[in-house]
Amino acid sequence: MTSIWKCLPFALVCLVANAGASAPGILITNLSPYNSLRNVSGLVYGTNSASLAVAVFIYVPGYGWVTKPTCAQPLTAVQPDGSWIADITTGGADPLATRIAALLVSKSYNQPCVNGSSVLSTNIYAQALASAIVTRPYPSVRWVSFSGYDWWVKSSAGLVGPGPNYFSNSTNNVWVDNVGQLHLRITNRSNQWQCAELVTARTFGYGSYRFELNSPVDNLDPNVVLGLFTWSDDPAFNYREIDIECGRWSNPSDVNNSQFVVQPFAAVGHLVRSAVPTGLTNSTHLFTWETNRITFQSQRGSFSPNPDPTNVLRNWTYSLVTPRTGDENIRINLWLNRGAAPTDKNEVEVIIKSFQFVPLEAPPAPRLTRLMSGPARLVMDSQPDRRYEFEASRNLRQWEPLGVVLATNIVVNFTNLTSAGLDQCYYRAAALP
Repeated sequence: MTSIWKCLPFALVCLVANAGASAPGILITNLSPYNSLRNVSGLVYGTNSASLAVAVFIYVPGYGWVTKPTCAQPLTAVQPDGSWIADITTGGADPLATRIAALLVSKSYNQPCVNGSSVLSTNIYAQALASAIVTRPYPSVRWVSFSGYDWWVKSSAGLVGPGPNYFSNSTNNVWVDNVGQLHLRITNRSNQWQCAELVTARTFGYGSYRFELNSPVDNLDPNVVLGLFTWSDDPAFNYREIDIECGRWSNPSDVNNSQFVVQPFAAVGHLVRSAVPTGLTNSTHLFTWETNRITFQSQRGSFSPNPDPTNVLRNWTYSLVTPRTGDENIRINLWLNRGAAPTDKNEVEVIIKSFQFVPLEAPPAPRLTRLMSGPARLVMDSQPDRRYEFEASRNLRQWEPLGVVLATNIVVNFTNLTSAGLDQCYYRAAALP
């Protein structure tokens, strides 16, 4: 979807309207800090909110999930402008909550009050038109920013799954370099092999999950596994685990080195293995999660929405019992099968160039809301989680790329620092596929 605007002092000249239908959505736009008494607030979009409300829940470690503000007041009102605000600290330990869930529901929502449950039930998620579940930063957890999203880094004092292994949140094991690439490393410190894993702060739901690698995976040690997957703490739907995994599972003679899986892996039709070619350093692996199927693909190089057939390494469509989205997060890990050391006793490193999530719904056509002079600042309606590419031109024939912005709200801001003083130019923005 592309829009073209003429620079100030001229007016908007063209809007290419090939809009998709806007699906209902909910955002947490103001997440209160850990151990504070502040409220949480957000925004509902893409729907008429007159008949809707927000069901808010918090997770307190050692206690469980709790309805907020109270069981007597289980719903939060949505204002005419789509905004909402909820008091999440109406109990003694509430400020110590680590996860916040906001579900967009009908005003007639009547699920039982939640008070200490280890998980939010599938019935609760089934009532929601949209949801936003986020882990907020709390002490003892290290956080990194990668591909526009916040992730927390796993650590363990003892052996834990997968493996079992030791996991370290050290900068020796997980770091983001100066060009934004994620590095995962299995290290050996004090005679202990330490693995790496990180987890998104938020849940994404149905859509396309894309992982671009900047390392070969055909030469991973037979005991090493690279995992790109979803995981829920709720055991429903086999923990909502959808996997792209690279590894030989301790079998050095296996000609295949990767697999697509919808758990449980041992069930017929839930797993397919394939080979990423020798020496391929740049590849993209993705799955698109819909209500009735999950479509997997591996490509040579960066993601293409319409790749040349010679660049498609593998396609697979799973259409058996498709998991329903819930409280799952994205996880990326590098670990040792059964906890066994690499056969060559060497440390292992993998580079992830990027992660992208793209909603299923086609984006509405970008619509300019403000265009300000000086260094031109564009404020444009957007679809959250979409990436928008901005370009400039003096003649509508030759276009100069200016940058790509990830929309984290229903508006996106872009400033062109090179446009000051231009007598005439044009801008256009397109939602990337």
